[in-house]
Amino acid sequence: MYTVGVLLLPASRAFDLAVVGEVWGQDRTDDGIGPFALRLCSAGRRPVELSPFGRVAADQGLSGLRGCDLVIALGRADPFAPVPPSAARALRAAHEAGSTVAALCTGAFTLAAAGLLDGRPATTHWRHFDDLEGAAPGARVSRDVLFTGEDGIFTSAGVVGGVDLCVYLVRRHQGAEAADALARRLVMPPAREGGQRQYAGVAVAPRPARPGIASTMDWAANRLDRPIGVGDLVREAGMSPRTFHREFTAAVGMTPGRWLRAQRIRHAQRLLEATDLTVEGVARKAGLGTAANLRRRLRAELGVAPDSYRRTFRQPG
Repeated sequence: MYTVGVLLLPASRAFDLAVVGEVWGQDRTDDGIGPFALRLCSAGRRPVELSPFGRVAADQGLSGLRGCDLVIALGRADPFAPVPPSAARALRAAHEAGSTVAALCTGAFTLAAAGLLDGRPATTHWRHFDDLEGAAPGARVSRDVLFTGEDGIFTSAGVVGGVDLCVYLVRRHQGAEAADALARRLVMPPAREGGQRQYAGVAVAPRPARPGIASTMDWAANRLDRPIGVGDLVREAGMSPRTFHREFTAAVGMTPGRWLRAQRIRHAQRLLEATDLTVEGVARKAGLGTAANLRRRLRAELGVAPDSYRRTFRQPG
């Protein structure tokens, strides 16, 4: 049973708690997701007022964070609100014991108070980049990503960026099929890659994507085993290269080349989970060419080799 512990602090964001509840608090074993156990932990097991409204009862004290596979620090209405020393100690102890520790949105400030961001990459809501650099001067604050992760410490951008991190963490634990099934249940596209920009810096009303973009994506998704490239996508869409790149990036949130690489990696994950193909065979079927290229891409994305990934996420039967 994969156990998720939530650190509840005063004025924790109701949205962040709801995201955690949707991802790890629902029984979705009928879709091959989970099972999960969710612990709500507060100092003294006291109820906690949420922001902007609501109240939640904890079911465990801070000791409940011990032994969790994943511990989550929620964003708070005031990122500078003090973090009780007992909560900071509990976070450090969980990480030292081997738990993955993740922060949603301004929850990064809670990890900073616990000293868990020193020497590691971190991000938060775009409005608080400078503040986070001040709160965690030893961290490497990333301004152009949706989430970061290193040494078992994860942080996410604001609001929906936290959803992307949560789905990514499910994928990291249970594999691509479970994460994609979860994304479908949440009525969202498969999780965006963490390296995407979270804020463009200029408020521009989004433009609807041309129908040709969606059909081109479907066309490419059915041909991942072939050596197609961005030029082939452009020709299939029937647009000029410049127009296609602009329209695609506006609709999808990443460049066509990056999207195509991400689809190949995700397809390789599925093949490693569900087939007996050799690593070389998986690389060919996913359009990544060679086993060496697959190993390089998978290590860059997930930090593991194909054989290790297969051993961890191999589907029974």
